[in-house]
Amino acid sequence: MSGDMKMRRAVGTHGTLHRIGGLQKRHDTQQSLPTLLCDSEGCGAPVRFVAGDPSHIALAKGAEHQPGCRYIAPGRLQAILAAGSDPEFLPALDDERHELRLLLLQQALKRGGIDQRTLDGYLGTLADLLVLRAMCESDDLVASQITLRLGKKRVDWENFFYDQERYDQAWERIGTGTTDLPMALVGTVRSHRSSQPGSLFLNCAPKYQHTGVDDRRDFYEVSVGHADAAWLKSFPVGAEIVMFGLWRQGRSSTSSRPHPTDPRRTITNVTHKLALWPGFKRQLALVE
Repeated sequence: MSGDMKMRRAVGTHGTLHRIGGLQKRHDTQQSLPTLLCDSEGCGAPVRFVAGDPSHIALAKGAEHQPGCRYIAPGRLQAILAAGSDPEFLPALDDERHELRLLLLQQALKRGGIDQRTLDGYLGTLADLLVLRAMCESDDLVASQITLRLGKKRVDWENFFYDQERYDQAWERIGTGTTDLPMALVGTVRSHRSSQPGSLFLNCAPKYQHTGVDDRRDFYEVSVGHADAAWLKSFPVGAEIVMFGLWRQGRSSTSSRPHPTDPRRTITNVTHKLALWPGFKRQLALVE
């Protein structure tokens, strides 16, 4: 079980906040990189920018985070559990694990029935857990401490939380479900598109699926729509976000174009859509 978390931001020695996007631009244009420190209050451990796919910020060789740092995943998880241990939503079990009851959220998102303050608390706790899970980039830690349950049925974390590389599996799971399945996806904001006056769609970078079929490319696109355009725009292009709710399959579309180097061939693109229209703003959270 790993306690490592990939950092998305750090501070310079003069207190300037540096995010991965800005550091990547410096790297790409061969500019010098600033000396970086952990941005968690009271820590200040030396860290470094690591270019890659994806790029991230990691501890410098031999460095360690200070006790209580928010990037120490097991400690952060325990703090979330302690703060959000509602016996109705996140009860403690006899073996010191916790059980997260997704049915309460599923029913609230479909029909209401939970007062706004209580639901905000549930969604806030879940958002904290999902951000932690995204930063750990593995189910191991959260799965070791939290059992997911939907009514009488246990749900594996791999059937609940999907990153970009598994958008196709999320799409297929929605298609086979006979009931609304609460799911969490993590993605990188690619664009914002107006659909009608005042409304907006936030689009994440899609997954490109290798099909093994010549001249065919499949894409899985994730979109979140809301009437509050300003709120969706508060998640900027390049930001990593977690999105929770009752997802829907959008209509798949097919387009064709000539092959760029061989006019005798045609490239066919098939786009599959995953769509979410959240009823509550706590269903989205920034990963940082």
